[in-house]
Amino acid sequence: MKRARLLSGLALGVALGAPRIAAAAPDAGAAPTPGEVIAEYCSATDYECTTAPLAYAKTIELPVAFDWDTGWIPNGSNIQVRFFVKLPAQTTVELEGSFETTWPEPMTLATPGGGRGFLSFEYGLEVGAQAKVDLTVGGVGIKWQGNIPFVPKVDWKMAGEKEFTSWAFEPNGVSASGLSPKLRLFEVNVLSLAGIPSQISKGGVALDAKGELTATYQTERMRIEPAKVTDTNIESENGTTLRDFAGGAFVEYDVFPEGRVDYVGTIHLIPSFFLTVLGKDFSIPIVDVPASLKVGSQDFIFDPVRVHVPLPDIEPLPAELDFGAVELGKSKKLSVSLSNVGEAKARAVAFVDSSMTSTFGALPPEVFVESMQKQSADVVFEPQAMGPFETVLTYVTNDPDDRFRKITLRGTGVGPGEAPDGGTDGVIPKQDASGDAAGCGCRTPAPRQDAPGGAWLVMTGAVLLVRRRRR
Repeated sequence: MKRARLLSGLALGVALGAPRIAAAAPDAGAAPTPGEVIAEYCSATDYECTTAPLAYAKTIELPVAFDWDTGWIPNGSNIQVRFFVKLPAQTTVELEGSFETTWPEPMTLATPGGGRGFLSFEYGLEVGAQAKVDLTVGGVGIKWQGNIPFVPKVDWKMAGEKEFTSWAFEPNGVSASGLSPKLRLFEVNVLSLAGIPSQISKGGVALDAKGELTATYQTERMRIEPAKVTDTNIESENGTTLRDFAGGAFVEYDVFPEGRVDYVGTIHLIPSFFLTVLGKDFSIPIVDVPASLKVGSQDFIFDPVRVHVPLPDIEPLPAELDFGAVELGKSKKLSVSLSNVGEAKARAVAFVDSSMTSTFGALPPEVFVESMQKQSADVVFEPQAMGPFETVLTYVTNDPDDRFRKITLRGTGVGPGEAPDGGTDGVIPKQDASGDAAGCGCRTPAPRQDAPGGAWLVMTGAVLLVRRRRR
């Protein structure tokens, strides 16, 4: 579609040098919603495409998540202790992209990839106890802080993160994995149970555990909900959809992805065997026994982003322009007013049939109209031969609901002195309620200057009638 628009512009030979346009001021009845994102034209030359940035972030914490910390107690004491137990269980997904609207009809709504994505999670267990000493004994200052001996310290957390550059639409999900530190569950000196003194020999078994967790995120569909509640919602599994446009100065959509995170967990049970004889250690190979851990899935439905898409909206143009009679070698101009009641800059490119380009033309051939503004353009008729001429002037606009505006052009070429107004350059005055000449040229040609007037005809008839009566 974009390529077709580009080729069309090249064929017309139009140099589009207008600056990048952010959405113009909204009309009085469309005040921006707080927090909404305003779309802009995609480039300085593409006036049939807008884009708006999208950004989402969501953290889901499972109900089992727990974080308990006493802090340093008692407050103000020279000797303080701190106990904490943490059970992290949360996943974060961040997505960034864009919402692109292109036309002409039907309007294409898309969420192209290429933005930033981020997935992270943290699950596990952390237990600890610490002490802090800050006092003076015998004039000597003593400061110390560390873990309390004989209280087991547990740091068994699985954490992972991954960055990606797309929406991760299904089935192309993105995964992150995390492996916890090794946790010693128990250690038993079996030889001591058999009565062998540990000074001579010791040997037994120990069991360690490691946790591994993989989280995979994928976007299942993109929701595009029109702000007007009467419109039907749109769901797209690939982020692109088509929609008919009913017309207006703007459109608004609530855009948000719906996805899920699938978890796969594994507990690695690692038994180890040890043997020490008279101070000499003997190593025995370690065995890893994995056990599957069912974690399940978590839906991620992001908060919607309201996108306000300003659009051009050109009011109707006259159906026809009648230039009347114009002498050969001369020209006549009529004006056309292009009024843009939309919120975005409008563009209109004029052309006529190639066989009529020497007879009819538009000046300038390309017109830009700012939001809530009007711009006049001239249409010129210069007959190349005697007789009637007729063609159609087409304005190709970027108005999404009425792209082609057609005006029928008529005029007659006459010889020198035969045009009622001389056929000179100029704009025909606007027509009033009594039917006088109009700027649209929609009037009947004025009577010839050398034609007999109505009063002269009445007098001639009266004279003839008197002569007959005398006879």
